[in-house]
Amino acid sequence: MKLKINGEIKIIDNSNEDFLLEGLLEHLGYKPQLVVVELNGEIISPKFWISTKVKHGDCLEVVTIVGGGSYS
Repeated sequence: MKLKINGEIKIIDNSNEDFLLEGLLEHLGYKPQLVVVELNGEIISPKFWISTKVKHGDCLEVVTIVGGGSYS
């Protein structure tokens, strides 16, 4: 399956079938509790990841939430 993820074209092996968004994120190594996902221009709530299909040609933006910093 060919996807555009964060602006880069990626080929996902082992699939002529659709991935569910939750499984794809895990396959790509993302920690689901630390990301926000946009699929084809629409932000997808985590509660829908388990039922949202990702298809050949889809465009994903995955933003990782990062904490930290300090004030001086």
